[in-house]
Amino acid sequence: MKQILITGSFGFLGSRLVLYYLKAGWKVRLFDLPNHALKEQLLTEFGQAGSYELFESDICDYDSVLSAVRGCQEVIHGAALLNSVAAYDHFHRINVQGTKTICDACVAEGVPHFTLISTSDVFGIPQQHQLLHEESPYRSWNEPYADTKILAANYVKALRAKGQLNASIVYPGWIYGEGDRQFFPAVMDMVRDGIVFTWHKSRASDIYFVHIDDLILGIDRVLHTSESSNRDYLLLDPTSGITPLTLYGIIADYLDIQIKHIHVPYPIMMLVALVTQSLARIGILSKPVLSSTDVKAFGNAFQFCTDRAANELDWMPSIPTREGILRALNWQTQQPSANPAS
Repeated sequence: MKQILITGSFGFLGSRLVLYYLKAGWKVRLFDLPNHALKEQLLTEFGQAGSYELFESDICDYDSVLSAVRGCQEVIHGAALLNSVAAYDHFHRINVQGTKTICDACVAEGVPHFTLISTSDVFGIPQQHQLLHEESPYRSWNEPYADTKILAANYVKALRAKGQLNASIVYPGWIYGEGDRQFFPAVMDMVRDGIVFTWHKSRASDIYFVHIDDLILGIDRVLHTSESSNRDYLLLDPTSGITPLTLYGIIADYLDIQIKHIHVPYPIMMLVALVTQSLARIGILSKPVLSSTDVKAFGNAFQFCTDRAANELDWMPSIPTREGILRALNWQTQQPSANPAS
């Protein structure tokens, strides 16, 4: 029976990975911060699926991380900071120093295989008509999340190049589905307000979704495919056909709400993001209207190629995006905290 460690175990992806491997009969170790808001609820779910070991500590605490990786055959590192208003130093500590800490512990303990959960954002905003794939160079967004994820991935690649760490890197697209407590709730709140915004520069681009269940199957293929060692994989739907406005329309139809669409010039929306992020950082606003990362992500046209995952992992998205969106909406509206349509 294999022993696996999953960091960020109480997050969206991490918690679903824990359940997946518990149900598959693996010995699962959890690693996350103490006092997580969802801890008790998730531990109850985990306990119903199997037995686990819980390690509660800071991902930069080397001794704690070393204890957690000891004896593991697989380590999936999903812990990361996504908060749009945190200072760069905080992003760097969690996303870069945290990754270095767990990688160094895996090297010290001789862990057979390490998987870094990165992001498709590391490839940057493409030039016109550029097709992004696993060998595309990393390019800065001048945003703390994407740029620290680049540094983290580069550290993994450096250890890999030296032969010190057998590591795979996974680049998901926009993760969505049942259990999402960030992306879909935010979009649904916008739709409930009755006014939706777009700000693309030249043309509306598809959102490069990956349903949580498809992503987990892709990660599992990485763990079970010997050829995936020291290889990287984009895991997303390159042909979702869902633009932001299409997504708003699906949600509005589901909630039976009439919406008004306003297209805002890209520079103006970026200014709104930068100003409200700054106000949120100093406490004047509880949260920004949206992040500058979101403005860039939904305002630029991206194209991705997932041929490597199809050819080497026999992986392609199996859940049609519209079906996945409806499943996600069903889950959201069944939650006790779901806001009624106003």
